[in-house]
Amino acid sequence: MTASRTFTTSAITWRCHQCDLPARAGVLHINHQQVHAAEQAAKAWDADHPADEAFNVADVLMMPHLAQWQVSCDGCLSSHDCGGCYEISLSQVSTFTALLRWQAHLYDKSWFDATNWVAFVHRLAQEHAPHESAGAW
Repeated sequence: MTASRTFTTSAITWRCHQCDLPARAGVLHINHQQVHAAEQAAKAWDADHPADEAFNVADVLMMPHLAQWQVSCDGCLSSHDCGGCYEISLSQVSTFTALLRWQAHLYDKSWFDATNWVAFVHRLAQEHAPHESAGAW
């Protein structure tokens, strides 16, 4: 099956999560310690909430948090403690096409589901084209 639409090659305007300024150079990263903690919390939650049993709203509110992808500009990266991070240079994800290729690569990582990638990309799409990403998600 082939896609009927051409993916956009428009540039992504990244914003640093620390200083909130446009990040022309830097990294998209996630901390492996946070990923591991999210994986362990999810395993514990799953053990207490079998898939075949119903759970209530309070249980949902207590679900473990996912590890958070972040963008750091070069200026903030030097002060950010990211030992043990998985990093992608912003130059490697400068367009939505490049980001989609990286997404396909990340899907193969055993830890991918413990991250907020889906929400991160959804928010990015809303920021860049709010009229195109409107609707029920």
